[in-house]
Amino acid sequence: MAVLRETSVWGCSDHKPRPVSSETPRSRFGSGREHGHNGARREEPDMSARDDATPGASDPAPAPARRPGRRRDESKDELILQAARELLMERGYAGMTMDAVAERAGAGKATVYRRWPSKTDLTVDSVLCSKQVTIDEVPDTGSLREDLLSIFTMASRMKNDELMTGLLTAIRDEPEVRSVFHEAFVAGRVRLARQVLERAHQRGDTAPGVDLDMLAAVGPAMVHYHKVVTHQPMDAAFAERLVDTVIEPLATGRPALLPEAR
Repeated sequence: MAVLRETSVWGCSDHKPRPVSSETPRSRFGSGREHGHNGARREEPDMSARDDATPGASDPAPAPARRPGRRRDESKDELILQAARELLMERGYAGMTMDAVAERAGAGKATVYRRWPSKTDLTVDSVLCSKQVTIDEVPDTGSLREDLLSIFTMASRMKNDELMTGLLTAIRDEPEVRSVFHEAFVAGRVRLARQVLERAHQRGDTAPGVDLDMLAAVGPAMVHYHKVVTHQPMDAAFAERLVDTVIEPLATGRPALLPEAR
C-alpha cells in the first residue's frame, strides 16, 4: 500500500513539491585536468615528492563561490495545481497532460517538470491540496438534517465530486493516487460525518445505542456508489433523499417522512 506524502490536505500554503535532482553527471572521461584534449591520460607531476615544495602549495585551490540561483516563484505552485485540478475535472486523468497543465497555468513545461517530474506526482499533490470541508465550516444549525445537507452544499461548491469523477481511471491504475483518493474522498468524509453525528448526539438528537461509527460510513459509501458505480451526478435531490430516507431515520430511530410531509 502506498504511503501518503507528508503534505497538508487542507491547503497548499506550506506545500513543497519533491525536488528533482539537478546534479550534473560527471563526464565519462573524468575531469579535464586528468586528460588531454584527445582524451589520452595525462600524467600529473607528483608534487609530494619534491623536497623544495612550498608547504601548502599542493593544496587544491578553494572552489569559487557559487552564485545564488533565482528564487523559485512559489505563486506558480498553486496556479499549476489549480490547472491540474481543472483539467482532471474537465478531461479526466487520461486527458490531463503535463503540456496542457503548463499551458493552462501560463507556465513553461520546464517549470512544471522541475516541481513535479511526472503526471502521477502532480495528480497526487493536486488532490492533497484540494480544499475539503472541515467540521469548523459546518454550521451547527441545531438540526442533524440541515447540518448534513450543508456538507453536500459546500462540497458541491468546491466541485469535489467533479474532481472525484476525473480520478476514476487513475485510482484503478496508480496506487499512490488511489491512496490519496481514499484519504480525501472516503476516509476524510467518514471522519467529517462522524463529527457531525457526534455533535447531534451531544444535543440529544440521536437514538440510544446508535452505532455512530457505522452510521458515519453510510453517506460517503452511498455517494461513492452513486458516482463511481452508477455514474450519476451528485445533485441536491439525491442528497436530500439520502439524508431524509436513510441517514436521519437511522440516526434518530424515527421513520422516514415523505417529502410532502416535511
